[in-house]
Amino acid sequence: MNAEKTNGQLEIVFDKNITAAVVEDMTGNIKSMLEENRDYSHVIANFSKVEYIDSTGITLVIGIYRTVKDKEKEFSIIGAKDEIKNLFSIIQLDKIFDIA
Repeated sequence: MNAEKTNGQLEIVFDKNITAAVVEDMTGNIKSMLEENRDYSHVIANFSKVEYIDSTGITLVIGIYRTVKDKEKEFSIIGAKDEIKNLFSIIQLDKIFDIA
């Protein structure tokens, strides 16, 4: 996982499945990314390499959204596979933030 900042956007690129086994490590890394890069107006989570997300991973995504929202910034997900988009739609996260 890495972060790229361009044009006021912080893009977090997830490079593996987001499951309970990796969420604890990811959480610390994401917190650091969000704190180190304060001059952004929009956080984008790039899911193009994510094949699977479990309930713990969904909790992570909601946590990122809340952190970003508390800072009065925007949050969206790009590159999600159809299965993940459908899952987010079922639990109505697509009504809270953009999923492309």
